[in-house]
Amino acid sequence: MATPTDKDRAEDAETKTLEPVRQTLVLLVEDDDEMRKMLASVLRRHGYRVAGARDGHQAIEYLHDLAEGGDQSRMPHLLLTDQRMPGVSGLDVIEATYAAGVRIPAILITAFPDTDVHDRARALGTPVLEKPFEITDLMALVRLAAPPTPD
Repeated sequence: MATPTDKDRAEDAETKTLEPVRQTLVLLVEDDDEMRKMLASVLRRHGYRVAGARDGHQAIEYLHDLAEGGDQSRMPHLLLTDQRMPGVSGLDVIEATYAAGVRIPAILITAFPDTDVHDRARALGTPVLEKPFEITDLMALVRLAAPPTPD
């Protein structure tokens, strides 16, 4: 049996301090299955609930259905989306969300340092996280953007 390392103990302590956010729902939009699974796992390990969408179309449909149906219990508290996806970009998802009257914070992930993307994100008040990134950087942004919700 492996003994816990200092890093494991630090992660456990961090996870315990984040327990109050466990009702916070993150809508994770990522077309790469492995990346989506990894990010979802990290978010769950840090106490967040995760709804996954495999592309921008699916995310927009999910949010539109919630907005139309008024089901606030399934409304995400944070939108975490990749930028480059087939058909609908991450920025398109964020803009469509806001246009539908759904105002939730968003974080945009991109592997491409495109000035136009950064400018559009800035205009929306959306932070951009560039790949490759450290998980600690991601979680710092998530904690800043996602308001804790009670149990």
